[in-house]
Amino acid sequence: MYHRLMGEPEDPAVEAAWRAGTAAFPDVALARERLASHVARHGADAAARHGADLFLACASAHGDPAALRHVDALLVAASHAVRQIDADPAFVDEARQRLRAALLVGDGAAPPRIAAYAGRGPLRAWLGVSAVRTALMMERARKRAKEVPADDPDELGGALALASTGDPELDLLKRQHAAAFRAALVEACAGLEPRLRACLRMHLVDELSIDEIGAAYGVHRATAARWVQRARDELAATSHRLLIERLRLSATELDRLAALVRSQLDVSLSQLLPAE
Repeated sequence: MYHRLMGEPEDPAVEAAWRAGTAAFPDVALARERLASHVARHGADAAARHGADLFLACASAHGDPAALRHVDALLVAASHAVRQIDADPAFVDEARQRLRAALLVGDGAAPPRIAAYAGRGPLRAWLGVSAVRTALMMERARKRAKEVPADDPDELGGALALASTGDPELDLLKRQHAAAFRAALVEACAGLEPRLRACLRMHLVDELSIDEIGAAYGVHRATAARWVQRARDELAATSHRLLIERLRLSATELDRLAALVRSQLDVSLSQLLPAE
């Protein structure tokens, strides 16, 4: 922790970054000792070149609301680079939200990734590079998913179809209709609203808490919880409807099938929504 004793001269690098930051972002509140610690980690040269950006990144890492709003505006600007990879609005929005979660939401054990910004270049450019990297990973994951045959028993939940549910009757039903079960989940997942699909991926694959998902989207935790539950409900309902349309089953088997979809949904999605 940074402490300046009475009469001790201020570190010139910290002072420069402090002056630049408070001038550029007068609405941002940041304890000077936190900025000093940030500068000490990343070097005085960076503070001299991009002091205001270091100030903003440090304040964002510590959760200052005004700083987060400024970074959100920069992330919107960074989205222009994502459009060069895929201009679909849903893709751009998901990339921005994934980047926001990665940069601004810590995991409790480590600070948010924006704390790693070292000021070697403008923060805007650093965010742009991060946005492109996120979009490229998403695009590669999407291409890999398209390359997987829909009837490949070893991919996209083939192993899941053979995993035990703990209920012999459900296990038998799943083995008998493994391909249809997998195809219905894939189709239902593809048809899900992008924001809901992203929330589920954050929750089930990235293992973010409801609070962290809410922070990523800038909404209350109750809203994030509703989104996750709505995504689960819609997937279960759509998958069940597709299976009813495609399979000739008795009423009893249909009831068991509904239970199967519910019981296997989270496990299935951990395979159908790979980390991007």
